[in-house]
Amino acid sequence: MIKLKGMSGSIVRCVIPEDLPAADFKSAFDKVMEDGGSILNGARMVLDFGARAISETAVTALLSEFVWPSGASVVAWITYDAVSQELLKRAGLGTSEPAPSEGGSRSALVLHRSLRSGQRVEHRGDVIISGHVNDGAEVLASGNITVLGRLNGLVHAGYEGEDEGSDSVVVSRCMEALQVRIGSKIGSLGRDAEWWGKRVIVSVKDGAVLIEYWPFVKGENAKEETV
Repeated sequence: MIKLKGMSGSIVRCVIPEDLPAADFKSAFDKVMEDGGSILNGARMVLDFGARAISETAVTALLSEFVWPSGASVVAWITYDAVSQELLKRAGLGTSEPAPSEGGSRSALVLHRSLRSGQRVEHRGDVIISGHVNDGAEVLASGNITVLGRLNGLVHAGYEGEDEGSDSVVVSRCMEALQVRIGSKIGSLGRDAEWWGKRVIVSVKDGAVLIEYWPFVKGENAKEETV
């Protein structure tokens, strides 16, 4: 069942379940139009597909059969499928969470899931992931990145800035990534390091990417290491 949720900035979020069969899209969106047509008319809308892949045919059908008849304008098409993101970008469609209203702070994106190979998250603000970031997955955030599971994929904190992005940090409960990017800096990591598989925080200090244990626990080696 497709759900409509209110967001800040008078935006309506349309959440499409990942297990909803593509064959049922039309009837499901017809139901949304029937129940929430007055809400959508003139609204700014985010279409949230989760990790579902989106084809060119599906985009065309959604525009012609749902978006345009609803009277809403789509400000973001959200999917964690990297191939679909590229397709949407080539079509000139936004794939990032909408920026907050003027004067507001950038909100954190919290994902209660793991990311598998071929999935990518891009967000203006902080990103917190309660699951794993597996090899082949990517996370890009203009702020900090926190992974409460295993970090094995590629992460880039502070990706929108150069020196500005160096204030961002990457935190992982189980660090198993060979590379971490913060702002314009790149840190190369090694499996033979003593903190491999441990809880760490990665930051930039004096122009160098440093890694240390996180959180600090008395008795643990908290020595910083350039990576």
